[in-house]
Amino acid sequence: MKATRIDHVGIVVKDIDAALATYAGNFGFTADSKRGGELPALGIKNAFMPVGESDLEFIQPTSSEGPVAQFAAERGEGTFMLSLEVEDIDAAVEHLRAAGARVGNASNGVAFVSMKSTHGVNLQLVQRQ
Repeated sequence: MKATRIDHVGIVVKDIDAALATYAGNFGFTADSKRGGELPALGIKNAFMPVGESDLEFIQPTSSEGPVAQFAAERGEGTFMLSLEVEDIDAAVEHLRAAGARVGNASNGVAFVSMKSTHGVNLQLVQRQ
């Protein structure tokens, strides 16, 4: 298995609009208006800013439930997740499990690798079509 690129870095924020304004003003990035929005099932809203071949994903909790809300309550704002693109998500999961990593089942082209297997990094694998 070989990851093909960093797909995106997820950043938990208190206020998406303020974060987007900060990154636009400080670094000249522009939000991708075609992606992101409210995701009630996940208790978040998100927005993406392309940076070269990757993205920054800003994630704001909209409820007190779920992993993003828990992260925000315990740690405040900050880097939440690193997402790596892979060519074949099922093969990547199989390879990592064979190597002894704890990996969740792939669903909709996404799988999460346990932080215990990544030296404390919340790692997401994603297969893009």
